[in-house]
Amino acid sequence: MAVRVAFWAALSAACFRVGATLDRAAEHFTQNTICRQNNCINPVFPGLKELPVLDQILWQCSNQSMVADYLDFCRNVVKYDPALKSPNASRLVKEIVKEQDDKAAEVFFFHLSGLGYDAHEFHNPDRSADPCVRQVWKMACYTYFPKAQAGCKIGESSPYLRPCRNTCESYVTACRVECCDESVQCAFHHEVPGDPGAAAFRTETGYVDADGPSGVCTGVMSAAHRSGVSSAILWLLCALHIVTRSTGGFAGARTGGHCTSRQTVPLAASGRWRVGAFAAALAVCASALQGCVMDVPHHEVGNWRRNPDYLTAYEFIRPGEPANTAVLNSCSAGVPETLQCSGRGYCKEFNPNAVVRNAISFCACDRDWADPECRTRRKSQVTTFLLSLFGGFLGLDYFYLGFPVWGMAKVGTLGGMGLWWLLDIVRSGSGQVYAADFRVASDLPHWVFVLLTVTLFSFVGFVWSIESYLSFRRKKRDDVMKLQESEEARPLGKFDEMMSGAGCRASFPSKNFPNHQDHAGYGSMLPSPLPNGGAPYAMPPATGQAGRYGGPFGPAAKDVRLRALGGRTTFRAE
Repeated sequence: MAVRVAFWAALSAACFRVGATLDRAAEHFTQNTICRQNNCINPVFPGLKELPVLDQILWQCSNQSMVADYLDFCRNVVKYDPALKSPNASRLVKEIVKEQDDKAAEVFFFHLSGLGYDAHEFHNPDRSADPCVRQVWKMACYTYFPKAQAGCKIGESSPYLRPCRNTCESYVTACRVECCDESVQCAFHHEVPGDPGAAAFRTETGYVDADGPSGVCTGVMSAAHRSGVSSAILWLLCALHIVTRSTGGFAGARTGGHCTSRQTVPLAASGRWRVGAFAAALAVCASALQGCVMDVPHHEVGNWRRNPDYLTAYEFIRPGEPANTAVLNSCSAGVPETLQCSGRGYCKEFNPNAVVRNAISFCACDRDWADPECRTRRKSQVTTFLLSLFGGFLGLDYFYLGFPVWGMAKVGTLGGMGLWWLLDIVRSGSGQVYAADFRVASDLPHWVFVLLTVTLFSFVGFVWSIESYLSFRRKKRDDVMKLQESEEARPLGKFDEMMSGAGCRASFPSKNFPNHQDHAGYGSMLPSPLPNGGAPYAMPPATGQAGRYGGPFGPAAKDVRLRALGGRTTFRAE
């Protein structure tokens, strides 16, 4: 017994030691070498780098009725009492609300651009069918419209309440963010390199480690959390049902007729104790262990932090000015029109149906350019369509668009046995499809696509019909030739068998043709004498006598008078 107790204690201690060792090493990120990154941009969350700045701002309480009339972009998100920035001077509420609303729209626009979306298509994100777009919109609004502290009166100071963890997790799920390591964490505490001229390292924290709705963070209950609660209730009911059945079975075993010996109960209890102890040990190990102790590649900087910062890539710096004067939007006030959008577009209101005047504007780029400052050249729709048309079964269109995995899948299935190929021909020709970053340029006129597609497939259909007709003719010709050959190859004995049937009878044998057969059908000579008005037939001479055939029509015939009904007829041998 002591040995068993020592074994279980050693096993539990080993599990705790391994778990503690792995927990201490959790600051390192392991690399998944067979993983492919998806939407792993820097910063990985909308408005993440604005959180330290917003923490330093003074906020004051307000209520929903104060801001509802001035909200535009975040109108359908802010359904709570928000906190507003405390102004240094006297300012109108609508100006403060518009400033925060514009900042949320700016974060939304730039983050979608970092993900490769054409953000101008989503000026009404609440109506979008893409869940990723809706989650970016919610996170941007929760970031710039924090919830007022509970019990706070209008005008009183309120701390900045960051978005809740479940809001961030909903974004990760909706946008399928994958960085192939553990760096995608909503609630974190990291030491990152500081800015030039400041401390070497600074502390960066994430979102509040709590699920909304909560009094310590901004957010609402997510759909995933609601489904998790429902699942927990179902599991609880299942566990309660199992425990109830187990208890009833144990009581029945003691009182029923199955266990008649008093020593059976302690033995059964001992067996259950062993099973329970073993299950508890396995549960402890499963909760403490985090994987196998192997030489797995690891790194100290998250993968998303290694990627280029899209905020830096999309910033605007006036010519001749230092980098610290950079702004995110060249359509902001004070920038000359000649410098806006890199000269490849114009400033356009983000929401043309905005209820607030002077709505925020962003760059609307020319046909061949994209990104918030029109610096990224789009891929060509003409090239995409032609590659899909003539090389789609080899996946050339997906390789060109920057989707190598889908290209390999298309090659492996030969264009989905033709169906995937036809679908991509219509999809790439009828509209602007998305490449790895932004949509392709709209350089293919629709009438050209329709004319080329109809002409090509009509020609293919005509060639196929002609080939089918010629193939049918060849087949019929071959069938006729085979039939003729089979008829010619039939043996002559078949004809002899046919002639010896019921319509044929044997005649008198002859010297030259002993097996000769005379047909006794219509129009043939009669081989035997039959009554014919008393006229004799040509008969052969008797056996052993010379002579020719006689009869009225034979060469040895004499004058024969044939008496017929109503008169006489004379036949004379020639």
